[in-house]
Amino acid sequence: MMLPSRYCGPCKGFTLVELLIVLILVGLLSSMVAVSVSSGLFKSRERRFVEDFMAQMKRARSGAIGRGRAINFVVDGDKRKFGIKDRRMMEIPRAIEISADGLVELGNGLFAVTFYPDGSSSGGEIDLSWDNGRKDNFHIGMIWANIEHEVENP
Repeated sequence: MMLPSRYCGPCKGFTLVELLIVLILVGLLSSMVAVSVSSGLFKSRERRFVEDFMAQMKRARSGAIGRGRAINFVVDGDKRKFGIKDRRMMEIPRAIEISADGLVELGNGLFAVTFYPDGSSSGGEIDLSWDNGRKDNFHIGMIWANIEHEVENP
């Protein structure tokens, strides 16, 4: 003779407390993942900006050598843009404060490093200070126009 299933030993399942604990743990883990992903995205934006900044300077240097004429890498503080003069300029994010020393002032908040066809430059230093405390320092040599990049993390 078979008894109905309600009489077959203890009921199997989860209590409300166990379900709440699992939901809280899942919520905590998902928030930790979201925080780490968002900080990784910010760091990749920083890295991409610095790579673009460096690439534009190198492009100006090689363009001057290849074309046989001086080319300016400019930083426009008023419009918050940078790049090779008379070409498409790139945006400088609001999270960055730029300071420079030894650059040529072209006027109206426009500063430049001039790269010459013989491989030299006007030289100078450009510092990028980020909101999070990171600092990127670029030193452009005068004789060989070598570009040195240093990072200071907080």
